[in-house]
Amino acid sequence: MKRFLTLALLLLASAMAFAQEDTLYEHFLNPEKSYRPRTWWHWMNGNITADGVRKDLEWMDRTGLAGFHLFDAGLETPQVVDRRLIYMTPEWKGVFHGAMDIADSLGMEVTIASSPGWSITGGPWVSEDDAEKKLVWRECIIQGGRKYKDFLPEPYRNAGPYPARRAPHT
Repeated sequence: MKRFLTLALLLLASAMAFAQEDTLYEHFLNPEKSYRPRTWWHWMNGNITADGVRKDLEWMDRTGLAGFHLFDAGLETPQVVDRRLIYMTPEWKGVFHGAMDIADSLGMEVTIASSPGWSITGGPWVSEDDAEKKLVWRECIIQGGRKYKDFLPEPYRNAGPYPARRAPHT
């Protein structure tokens, strides 16, 4: 009787393992939305249209993406639309609201950068004085053990990442 019970339990465990394997495989082929990938979605330099946004979102949904992180950025992106939509203008906001409505209707998860720009320092409210600055540098080799009584040399400007070494400044 004990052997019969052990055999029955082994058969039951095997059947459950096969059932779980089928379920695992099914979940792999068609994962729940919470396990699906999301993507970065850059709106570059106002190169957006309501029709393009709709097409992008429908494509994201068809390919199985569960959502996106919307990021408005610039750089020197060439214009590829008839008219750029400038960040936070009424036209831009209209396309943005439309995107949110479509994403919501598709059940997509949306994350939004809190401000435009690569390090959230963009936007019309940031004055030129407060905007990001270019980091410049200069190598200055001096002899130790004595006071330095000269001005530091001007930083390298547009010299490429590795300017030629110069003679030590004394």
